[in-house]
Amino acid sequence: MPCNKIMVYNKLKLIFIIILPFGVGYLLSFFLRNTNAILAPELTLTFSLNATEIGFLTSIFFFAGAAQYIPLAILLDKYGPKRIYIGEIILAIIGCIITTYADSYLMLVIGRAFLGLGIGSCLTTALKSVTIWFPSQFWATANGMILFSGSIGAILSTKPLQIFMNFYEWRDLFFIGFIVCLILLSWVILSMPDKKSENQSNGESNFFVYMQIIKNKNFYTLAPVSALGLASFFTIQGLWANGWMADVAGLSQEEVGLRLLIVAIAMSFGTLGNGALVDYLSKRGFNRAKYLATGLMMLFIVQIFFALNIDTDGYWQWVILGLTGNIGVLVHPILNKTYPSGYSARSISTIAVSTFLLVFIIQFGIGYVLDIWGPDEFGAYPVVAYNYAFGMLIIIEILFFSWMLLNIRRLKINF
Repeated sequence: MPCNKIMVYNKLKLIFIIILPFGVGYLLSFFLRNTNAILAPELTLTFSLNATEIGFLTSIFFFAGAAQYIPLAILLDKYGPKRIYIGEIILAIIGCIITTYADSYLMLVIGRAFLGLGIGSCLTTALKSVTIWFPSQFWATANGMILFSGSIGAILSTKPLQIFMNFYEWRDLFFIGFIVCLILLSWVILSMPDKKSENQSNGESNFFVYMQIIKNKNFYTLAPVSALGLASFFTIQGLWANGWMADVAGLSQEEVGLRLLIVAIAMSFGTLGNGALVDYLSKRGFNRAKYLATGLMMLFIVQIFFALNIDTDGYWQWVILGLTGNIGVLVHPILNKTYPSGYSARSISTIAVSTFLLVFIIQFGIGYVLDIWGPDEFGAYPVVAYNYAFGMLIIIEILFFSWMLLNIRRLKINF
């Protein structure tokens, strides 16, 4: 009995010094990368931006994050999560300062790039820390706590942010982010323990490990479509949902904020529910890969409704988008069973790089397509421009999904 009390105490202490600091960081990451869904009209007016420029500004967060994911996985093994996390927070502080005082589009881009370099990748650092400090039977619960904090950040970036903007300017938002990051930095330095991974490489070069991951048949079958599913969700939720609802559905900003809030709440349920449900079903013989594929299919189908302007003022499609948006993360436990445990961090980083690069391409690409038609005198883009932009995304999704089905059949993977 005393032993159990000690274990409970240690877990509670670790939640405070590991889970909560990383949870706050991931909350900030999700919040700050989604702010442009609400801030886009204000930034467009302040800096006279077109759709291509606002798309590039939003997507640079993901491009910067992708640029350092591969070295991040290597540095995590060498220096441990605490030191890496401190560096990430410092970069985020710089990004908040630059954005707060930005007087040009270029400064906005630089500030957002620093945010992406910083807290854009903090989830990988958090997941690595969980594997170091918690017993394996508690990993899923600990990861779920951190992922749920991202859902809170997504919720705060919708209607609550819209209410905030009724009383304050967008620069005030990033100054508050600067203060929060300073507090978080002090918290991490003073309370978080410092420990390196005990699961070091067995003399294998990083190039060899990454090649083994990429050549894995399950990886190249499931990872591309999973990364695209996540990327399409981040693209729509983080930026272009606002434009689509305003220009295609003709909704007011208040109605837009409400639907974005619905997406975020549904995402929080999906984040917790999908993991628990797939664990429950897998114990009863239901294949995890089949659950993943079904969720991705639902995510892609709802985007077809966006491309075809079906029920534009409805709510149900935003609920489905939120519930299935993060379904791609279920690929990690599937893949982690197919290669040595020491490969997991680098597998996660490989998929994260793919996801972030796809977000960069899709967000920028949709803006570019919209600018082919150009806005009207009120700044709204024509419906046909959105039809083409989302239609092109659907074609890519069909190709990726077909690739998955083709390889599953050819390789006879248990589906």
